[in-house]
Amino acid sequence: MPILSTVQHNDEMKRFYERLVESGKVKMSAQIAVMRKVVLLAHSLYKNNEKYDETKYLNFI
Repeated sequence: MPILSTVQHNDEMKRFYERLVESGKVKMSAQIAVMRKVVLLAHSLYKNNEKYDETKYLNFI
């Protein structure tokens, strides 16, 4: 699953995923939540014709 790579290589997404799992979410549900965040972020970047800036989108996660 591509989302597992995202969780491994993006610290913010990893923290978000781990927080969900620690709060009792099933791992698959946590992965789907991370996927949703990635899709919403990608859509926002595309819609606004912007490049990804980690410092700008920390609050998004």
